Amino acid sequence: MKLRIAYSISFFPALSETYLLNQLAPLFEEGHDVTIFSTGQPENWTRHAVIEKYNMLSKTVYRPHIPKSKVRRLAKALKLLLANYRHAKHLLQTLNFIKYGRYALNLDFFYDTVPFLGHKQFDVVHCHFGPNAIKALNLRELGLLQGELITSFHGYDVNHREFLSRQSHASRKGLYKDLAKECRLFTVNSHYTKQKAINLGIPEANIAYLPVGLNTKKFSPDNNRGSKHHIPTILTVARLTEFKGLKYSIVSVSQLLPTYPDIRYHILGEGEQRQELEQLIKELKLTQHVFLHGAATQEQVLEHYNNVDVFVLAGIKAVNGEIEAQGLVVQEAQSMALPLVVTDAGGIPEGMLPGKSGFVVEQKNAAAIADKIDFLLKHPETCRQMGKAGRAYVQQNFDNHVLHQKLMTLYYSLLKDRPRKSR
Repeated sequence: MKLRIAYSISFFPALSETYLLNQLAPLFEEGHDVTIFSTGQPENWTRHAVIEKYNMLSKTVYRPHIPKSKVRRLAKALKLLLANYRHAKHLLQTLNFIKYGRYALNLDFFYDTVPFLGHKQFDVVHCHFGPNAIKALNLRELGLLQGELITSFHGYDVNHREFLSRQSHASRKGLYKDLAKECRLFTVNSHYTKQKAINLGIPEANIAYLPVGLNTKKFSPDNNRGSKHHIPTILTVARLTEFKGLKYSIVSVSQLLPTYPDIRYHILGEGEQRQELEQLIKELKLTQHVFLHGAATQEQVLEHYNNVDVFVLAGIKAVNGEIEAQGLVVQEAQSMALPLVVTDAGGIPEGMLPGKSGFVVEQKNAAAIADKIDFLLKHPETCRQMGKAGRAYVQQNFDNHVLHQKLMTLYYSLLKDRPRKSR
């Protein structure tokens, strides 16, 4: 049975979050009718091959750009209203500031609604991140969006302190209160995320564990990797943001330098901490040892995975409360048969085999990170054993095919058990 599926997300293609591509690809492969609703598109998005392969951009509908100027915002809204006069009733309903508050007053609801005009009927409406699900509830109330609703929490939407304190501009009755009543299925990427969702009032009975996955055939180690280099090399794939803990892994390299004077540390990813990290690298005199490569495609990431000895993710709980909920790169590295050195932040340890596929150390402890890296560099046989154990673990638990089957089971079970009134 081919399904009509709506994906409601924030940005597509995202700069770094390949998990969504991994989930979408099998749906396109099987011929399901997928429409992607995106708030925006980054200017410099990473051009992953899978986007071109399935022509995903042709199936993506974007929200119109919202001008910062109130006058221009209003003028553009009037033009959109005239251009979509057949849906004027729905658009005018979004201006009910008594019911929707600032969400209506600042015209956000109006602009959010435009992409969904003429896209009413779906079998499944899959929302990634809680705020997008709240938006879907409002659209359903207007009669613009039909389909069984699924909400996927990814971490930020249940643990970011600043976000939680201001709640969602689309929520009228409190964060996730309406969503908990109307949405019959939620997915979480870790048990850590699950507990956070429960703490916010999501019924445990409606939560399914569904981590994000990867193509383990694509993320497969080069058999000749060991003979490619002799320089001690470590790798992190992460956004340059506080909760990734990059400053601690960089400091650990400075501690390793006396023992490994030619050590190399490659960091793939972009983010707001770039200047801060560049300054730290200069201060520690590591410019010839630590390299910030910026955002990378999956193909470029694979090349790096095949040319390093150890993978590091030094995640921490940030000041704003943000923390790693799963850390898909941990599974990618294991699929590439790399040993791990990670911290005990959030859900990171759940996605590996502590002591068997890598080591887990406490957060913000650069010395502990350096110690475990040192051990692995000195024990190549242990690295091989950990790599083998990690790859087998990921193949069994995080492979796209395995997780896709779980997702489709969730979709079909939800459709099978849907209330009669939904049709």
